[in-house]
Amino acid sequence: MFSGFYTLGGRHFWEDVFFYQKWRIQRNYVTKKCRLLDNWDISRFEGSFEECRQAFIKFIEAFEIPRQKGHMIIMLSGLGETKNIFKPLWRFALKEGFMAAAINYPSTQKGIDGHVRQLDFFLNHLEDVEQISFVTHGIGSVILKRLFMLNSPWRQHFKLGRVVEVCPRNHGSLLLKKLSESKILGFILGPMAAEMLPSQIEKIPPLPKNVETGIILSESLIMRIAEILTGTSLSKRDPASELKFERATEVINISSRKWNIFNDPAVVGAVVQFLLTGKF
Repeated sequence: MFSGFYTLGGRHFWEDVFFYQKWRIQRNYVTKKCRLLDNWDISRFEGSFEECRQAFIKFIEAFEIPRQKGHMIIMLSGLGETKNIFKPLWRFALKEGFMAAAINYPSTQKGIDGHVRQLDFFLNHLEDVEQISFVTHGIGSVILKRLFMLNSPWRQHFKLGRVVEVCPRNHGSLLLKKLSESKILGFILGPMAAEMLPSQIEKIPPLPKNVETGIILSESLIMRIAEILTGTSLSKRDPASELKFERATEVINISSRKWNIFNDPAVVGAVVQFLLTGKF
């Protein structure tokens, strides 16, 4: 079914399951109905996943969409965030010759396994890409590590680049677990917050040894405020201990007071530098 109306790009109720030259197919996490969005987030078609793919093929000719190729960066946001937090990084990455896909996923609506299944489906349907790298923020690092526990076809299909984790939650979060115990906050934060118990998250294996991983530690302004409001003192990770725990290539600490850390040029520059060279 053709539609042709503007959307907000999915945000919290739609999950990206296909991406090609800024066009994307999204699936509603409740109804499972899919829609095809163009690069302006205009809905061009609605139906099943396969119907949307067939509709996209027709739009390729109509709009003369060029074939994508090369190295793509997959970006995974944190709890309650959307793909829009990556806009500064996305623009910088394009200037450096990368392709970039910031993934929408309903982070407050499903648990870790549900997000892993979505990302696995997305990667298994990614076309005309030779190499992929990842950038995560917050709980995105947990989803990515769980994803790498699967032996999926995309692992053999793509050359694997590098991974940068920004403010990762590799040790879980007592704060999120505590907030999830409130009926109201638990409903708002969703099931994943309740799964962030440190003793459970720390059991997830690090990324494979052959994956060059860079980690940027930074105390989030939001987390600082949450600590004050809840009276919760969070454990701080230092670069040396995180380097050993995650078997990372390099770990640095960047102090930033930006509400969205990707609005900080130092952070964006460090991410792209690692993706290009394997060093911060």
